[in-house]
Amino acid sequence: MLDFAERSDVYDERLWMKIANLTGAGGNSSALVGTPEQVAESLLRYSELGATTLLIRGFDPINDAREYGEKLIPLLRSGFKSRGLDS
Repeated sequence: MLDFAERSDVYDERLWMKIANLTGAGGNSSALVGTPEQVAESLLRYSELGATTLLIRGFDPINDAREYGEKLIPLLRSGFKSRGLDS
């Protein structure tokens, strides 16, 4: 991951690598950035490419969990279903 982080701060429109570069790529140090709709679209695309596990977290755990539950997870459920990825 550090190799990617050293080459660019952003990959595939939303994958922000600056934290990985600053921290030496320790732990969960990349981030999807954007609106809930944009982040959902990226996660759905990763699923279509074969990702079977998606880890999401933020820097403000309680508020981030609330926002994920209110905004991101409903978009993902709908997107998985409409793309046939919900089985």
